[in-house]
Amino acid sequence: MRVMDEEKLNKVLRCIREHQETGKAPNYRQIQKECRIASLSSVSLYVNELKKRGLIETETQGGWKQIRTPSYFRASETHNTFVVGDVHCGPPTDAVECIEACVALPNEIFGDAEHVILHAKGPSMINRGIFDGDLLIVRRTPYAEYGQTVIAMIDNCEATCKVYEKGRSGPYLRAANDVEVNGKRKYDVHPKGEWSIYGVVDYVIHAPVSDEF
Repeated sequence: MRVMDEEKLNKVLRCIREHQETGKAPNYRQIQKECRIASLSSVSLYVNELKKRGLIETETQGGWKQIRTPSYFRASETHNTFVVGDVHCGPPTDAVECIEACVALPNEIFGDAEHVILHAKGPSMINRGIFDGDLLIVRRTPYAEYGQTVIAMIDNCEATCKVYEKGRSGPYLRAANDVEVNGKRKYDVHPKGEWSIYGVVDYVIHAPVSDEF
């Protein structure tokens, strides 16, 4: 019995999806060339296996077999979102908006609200699963509930990522780490002047972990 090469199978699936993003499905010869598969019969083997697993669909149009991923694997609607720079998770720092890229977020996952994407900097939110270098998907809103992770603006010029909390003297911005200085959690922020909520962190995309030691 022939053992299926799972790595090659995933490569074929990626090839099909990448072609589909351009609006055109690949044919067997394109898959053979791009995935470096020895023969068309082997391509057919991989395509049939992907079809059996429900990862692709095939149909014949005009005498040609068309390959595509099922509609439930494709985002029917997306909204454009800008990557706009860094936000520090420690003390508030100057908020400088610098558009780095524009990406399309699928509405099925992220909803259709206005978002921005920020690079998290610093270790003060690690107990919320936010690490240095992670991407934060931030829903733009001036409102938040206590306990939510937010991006806050201090004096309209500095920004920080914190947990929105209610204290004895009113709302404040809590860090999510175990570092203490003189019995107080380091990097908590109790704003004295004007401050506002820039947005709520809905999702975190973790940065790749380096293998270097």
